[in-house]
Amino acid sequence: MKKEFKEIDNTEINEVVSLTKKILKLLYIVMLIAIVLFGTIILNNLHVWSFLFTLLSVLSPLFIGFIIAWLLNPIVKSMNQKGLPRIVGSLIVYAIFLVIIYVFLRLFIPTLYDQINDLIGKLPAILDSFQNFADDLVNQISISGVDLVEFKDNLFASVGDYLVNYTNSLPTSLITILGNLATGIGNVLISLVVGLYMLFDFDSITKHFLKLVPNKNKYEIEVLLTDIGKEVRKTISGTLLVAFMVFVCDTIGFAIIGLNAPLLFGMFCGLTDLIPYIGPYIGGAAAVIVGFSQGSITGITVLIVCIVVQLVENYILQPVIMSKTTKLHPVTIIVGLLVFAHYFGIIGMVIATPCIALLKVIFRFIVKKYNLFKDDEVFIKEVLKD
Repeated sequence: MKKEFKEIDNTEINEVVSLTKKILKLLYIVMLIAIVLFGTIILNNLHVWSFLFTLLSVLSPLFIGFIIAWLLNPIVKSMNQKGLPRIVGSLIVYAIFLVIIYVFLRLFIPTLYDQINDLIGKLPAILDSFQNFADDLVNQISISGVDLVEFKDNLFASVGDYLVNYTNSLPTSLITILGNLATGIGNVLISLVVGLYMLFDFDSITKHFLKLVPNKNKYEIEVLLTDIGKEVRKTISGTLLVAFMVFVCDTIGFAIIGLNAPLLFGMFCGLTDLIPYIGPYIGGAAAVIVGFSQGSITGITVLIVCIVVQLVENYILQPVIMSKTTKLHPVTIIVGLLVFAHYFGIIGMVIATPCIALLKVIFRFIVKKYNLFKDDEVFIKEVLKD
């Protein structure tokens, strides 16, 4: 009887304790998520988000300048450690940065402009080809017993109404676009000037911020800011590099196939690739649709190029380029995408991953500081690992 009691004590009781720990850990995480969502809803009802968006739009040159200085600071800092004065290093790095942008735009904009004009000229023929393709597809499906004629007619009627409305509002839209473009160019120029001045003495920005922190917490906050800078920089730089490689590969592939406006669709695929998981399908779908409007062979080859580039990204670019970036669980990224897309739209989906990486660093800091989950060694090692 005594031996039997010990076996119960070592198995069933331990299982109950382990299960209780897991439940408490899950409840704690759910509670944190609920607090964040509840706070977000309160801020939304108080119209705090609209105020923040207005404030950010006004201060956007300051914010963009800070991002530019933040991205270039490690290069300038490395040059300064090798004996080059920081101001000289900042001027050299900034001059190279501006030359790269100028050369890229000088080569990119005229080609993109010509391809967009060419695509607009061919748009009626592309729409006719796509309509014929859709008619044939619907007729084939209708033969199988599924009637999609009404759905097709409603779809093309909706597209036609949208094009008519867009054409009627085009003059007003052009004025708005030109106004926004002028404002955007002005903001970019101001941002470049602000970024240069910040780059001259970027480290002092952190020092001024740390002056507001009590002395007893100053070291911890400094470490936290350093960790945030490293993690977010790795995430952003890796994501941008992967998206640029996708842009280059898709553009080359589309140009070889003969797709209309290959540079435009390659750029669109690269931009949408910034959105994790669903972005590549959004960019590829547009190229495939235009490809099929040019012909079945073109559409199939465009689809093959999109699939091959996506496979190269998943199995070569992501493991090689992103191997040192923050490890985030796919479920975490998807939940973040849903939340950020709900509140911030497409922009939110683009910035979701860096923001989640930032939140992970903060969560890791809190776990370490307050010794949370101290009885769960596996979980604590997983959270605190680099």
